Amino acid sequence: MEAMPLPRRIHPGSDRLPMVEGAWEWTGTSTPRLARAAHRLRDQVTGVAGAGRGCRVAVSCGVSGAFPALGDDEGYRLAVDRREARIEAAGEWGVLRAFATLAQLVRTDADGPHLPALTIEDAPRFPWRGLMIDTARHFIRGATLLRTLDAMALFKLNVLHLHLSDDQAFRFASRAFPELADPEHRYDAGELRAVVREAADRGIRVVPELDVPGHVASWLAVHPKWGLGEAVTAPATRFGPHACCLDPDHPGAAGAAQALFGELAEVFPDRFFHFGGDEVQLPDGAETGGLQASFNASVVARLRELGRTPVAWDEAIHQDLPRDVVIQAWRGPAARARALGAGFDTVHSAGYYLDLAYPADLHYLSDPEKEEADPDLPSDPRLAHVRPGLEMLQRIWASDTPGTDAETERGRVLGGEACMWTELVTDDLLPLKVWSRMPAIAERLWSDASVRDVDDMYRRLTAGHALLARTGIVDLDAITARGLERLGLNAADRAELAPLLAALEPVKWYARLLGPTALARRSAGGAEDVATRPYDTTTELNRVVDLLPPESLAARRLARETDVGALRGTASGWRRQRRCVRRLGARIPAVAELDRVSASLHDLGERLERFLDGEPATVPDEALEPLGEYVLAVAAPLAARFAA
Repeated sequence: MEAMPLPRRIHPGSDRLPMVEGAWEWTGTSTPRLARAAHRLRDQVTGVAGAGRGCRVAVSCGVSGAFPALGDDEGYRLAVDRREARIEAAGEWGVLRAFATLAQLVRTDADGPHLPALTIEDAPRFPWRGLMIDTARHFIRGATLLRTLDAMALFKLNVLHLHLSDDQAFRFASRAFPELADPEHRYDAGELRAVVREAADRGIRVVPELDVPGHVASWLAVHPKWGLGEAVTAPATRFGPHACCLDPDHPGAAGAAQALFGELAEVFPDRFFHFGGDEVQLPDGAETGGLQASFNASVVARLRELGRTPVAWDEAIHQDLPRDVVIQAWRGPAARARALGAGFDTVHSAGYYLDLAYPADLHYLSDPEKEEADPDLPSDPRLAHVRPGLEMLQRIWASDTPGTDAETERGRVLGGEACMWTELVTDDLLPLKVWSRMPAIAERLWSDASVRDVDDMYRRLTAGHALLARTGIVDLDAITARGLERLGLNAADRAELAPLLAALEPVKWYARLLGPTALARRSAGGAEDVATRPYDTTTELNRVVDLLPPESLAARRLARETDVGALRGTASGWRRQRRCVRRLGARIPAVAELDRVSASLHDLGERLERFLDGEPATVPDEALEPLGEYVLAVAAPLAARFAA
């Protein structure tokens, strides 16, 4: 079965339900929300079954409220036989999840499009299955957020967390403080209400985040008297934490935060509201724990007044932080363990940072509840080039995530949330960076903990990518193709260059964002000079490395390929791309940048040919190391093949 997430129980049948022209027929429970969902399902199925093809669908459920809430019943039973598809659920949310499964079940063969006969009994493992999108570093358009909701619904995700403010920008057009918002790229209340409304139509909650008291350079650029720490004259262009924060004793700062939380609560009806609380810093390492606790106390009180449950990043943990605050744990397993041990309900994000360009299986094997199941990142050979940095950060986090002295009942794991920080991601690139791996995380949060077959996950992930394209939600290959076209490559050029692009990945962890100098200093535990970072908000993200998916599935296929003819075809493609790079590199700088990795791949192609002819072969050490910001992902599986 190719469904993702994998349902809880599947009972295969021995027949099929044909999808014939003009055959959509809906019976049973009908609400405006379900009618709109049925229309979307018809549109999605068109990409697989063909226009006008359908079947009979009988729906039985209770009527749900206007907006989804944490803990709502999302379970469903789906039965397909030769006559119809029958859906039974406690409420509309379960029917929406069943519709997502139906969209994934459509098959086409010589006898035409159909649904396989089966019975599925399904429900999520966790009630919080989220995706956080940072809109501050790079602005993400409302239209992109709406397409994101369609993809989230297809993979049964149910929380969109919008990070609306940071040092680089403030994205909410407030009535009380309009001067805070970025003048060009911001959301007004109407746009955000539209996102909330469309999300509810798909059974998705929207959780806003206003990050305080740190990450507020964009605030202090307009109201410098509200802050402590380094002077700020403009919203930040550089990335990384800034040594400034809101002053809890300044009435203007406190009043602004209180007013802004109130305005956003009018827009976002969800019970949960994220107030940030991460990476609060002051110059010269000044102590910030007490200061942050004081500010957070006023924030929590205000959110309670508004009828909201506060959410914060794990740095906010403090002896005096009320235990009804939900902690989003991102600084490794230690933060998760200490949050739970201190009595805080917790959302797990440590294993799901999409901006780090990790392969899907590392996210997939990170479990919100099973610390011992988390992958050992420093030992993974694919991350060898950033191992010192990973080890350094693990040491710091293990000693730096604060606990509390109180003896209290252990907190609950509510679920997990992937995070897409956008320092190196634009609106155009966001779908490529998210949906290349997000379906695997969606499965981890929905399916049973025992569902851990990595090979089968990749098989179904590939099918999920194809489904996203066929349904018209997002075509990952087309994103790369459009970017290459903008660089000056026509269709023939792209085809000739394809073997090289398929073999490459961007470097992992924070290697791109930091640059080699800062990376070396941070990995050694030294102080980082932020001036050496190669990227800021003004950097154009229009190079080939920006257009690559985070993971080379071609490298994974190479490790498993047994057909000699296919391997010779691979070797031939690796050699042919060299001519293309030489030809195009003379006039396109973005292609000239690939010269070193192109030469290395050409060499690997020749070595593979000799190996297939029966000669011994090895992979040069330099091919296994990063070449600039690129990793030649096929080198390691090729080395393993040669050694075997």
